[in-house]
Amino acid sequence: MKKVYIYRRFERFWHWTQTLIILTLALTGFEIHGSYNLMGFEKAVLIHDNAAYTYMALLVLIFFWLFITGEWRMYMPTKKKIFEQVQYYIHGIFNNEEHPTHKTMFNKFNPLQRATYFGLEFIIIPVMVLSGFMYIYFADSLLGHNGYALEPIAYIHVGGAFVLVGFIIAHVYLTTTGYKPMSAIKAMVTGWEEMSDEEAEVAVRANIQMLMRFSQRKIMNAEGEEDNTLFDESLSHEIDHTNAMMIDFQKKLKESNVGYFKIDINGNYTEVNDVWLELYSTTNIGNPVGKHITLNRTDEDKKSVERIFNKVVTQGKTVTGSLVGRHNSDGTVSYHTISASPIYINNKVAGLEGYIIDKPE
Repeated sequence: MKKVYIYRRFERFWHWTQTLIILTLALTGFEIHGSYNLMGFEKAVLIHDNAAYTYMALLVLIFFWLFITGEWRMYMPTKKKIFEQVQYYIHGIFNNEEHPTHKTMFNKFNPLQRATYFGLEFIIIPVMVLSGFMYIYFADSLLGHNGYALEPIAYIHVGGAFVLVGFIIAHVYLTTTGYKPMSAIKAMVTGWEEMSDEEAEVAVRANIQMLMRFSQRKIMNAEGEEDNTLFDESLSHEIDHTNAMMIDFQKKLKESNVGYFKIDINGNYTEVNDVWLELYSTTNIGNPVGKHITLNRTDEDKKSVERIFNKVVTQGKTVTGSLVGRHNSDGTVSYHTISASPIYINNKVAGLEGYIIDKPE
């Protein structure tokens, strides 16, 4: 079992805040509806209205964050693997079959989740907000004009409430279907999700591939020259946020089970993290900082790492998922995948940085 960083701080904040507000709205709303009597009608109305205003403020923050960061794309419905996902929920989940999709930091939702969250965040909740505010601001005028004018609004609002309650019940149940029953809930508290070794490797590799794309921080035109005009100005805030997010994500990767390294233009190691040292602890390499990438590798391994180094530094390309061997002191060989991308200083390649993930036998 391994942990992979999936949910960022603001995502966790708005998830739990939204949960608390929706539960408050449901509790007071059904009392207003007459389903039970816990606090009295007037107090329930007061709490319900204040919770609604608070939720409106939170929704403004959520939608602003979604659109300014580009995270809204994760909520766009897709048909890709939707039938496989349906089959998985019908019988695969009960037969311990492999999940058809893999969760990553940049693609958190499967096709059915995308469709559900899209309908919830962009249809059900806006309708609930609109019908609720019609009650607050137009109830008197509607009653004065036609006493039956409020009925369809009431049906819509109450119907939406039942949909939300049904979603919460299904959502809580599905959180128990992760790697462990509490894995998904813990992930929404800490940001780190527990996964099987195989799922974690897929997720981390996908995260690294995305990180490698952004870490180059360059876009070239047809002549191979830097051309920032290829960026739409409307995306400038999103790009700035993404760069900041990448820095934070890079720190999270260094804290996880992923080895990090940095190499200068001459092929000498300038930085490695503790995970890198741990993976190489069974060899006689020791601390590589200040040493050349060839170290005391075999001729075959030297060619492999030099080929990766030249591809990244000379050609300015990003490499992901290349397999490299580690020759242990006891004569055995261990393997890991390596991903690397160029480091630019003053528009020139000044070295490379990357990550290694252990490849279990």
